[in-house]
Amino acid sequence: AMAATASLVRYNNPVLVSTTKGKKGGEAKKTAGKKLPPVEIGGKELTQTEDILNSILPPKEWTKNGQLWVQYVSSTPATRRDGVNL
Repeated sequence: AMAATASLVRYNNPVLVSTTKGKKGGEAKKTAGKKLPPVEIGGKELTQTEDILNSILPPKEWTKNGQLWVQYVSSTPATRRDGVNL
């Protein structure tokens, strides 16, 4: 598990990108260096602002049980309470 560090950066819920079960083992590694395809979250395509945000703060990526998961930074601004809670 990743250790949580104090930050005002919030992340959206993780999204399942692909499954590699039943395929040859090295297939998921081929896409690791390539840019991810445009992503739809909740049925809407990412806006230019979210695209820029993802280039500044790249999404977290990990593989668990042969599934590739991605977690994007939330575009919702931090609140005063978030700052105080740090």
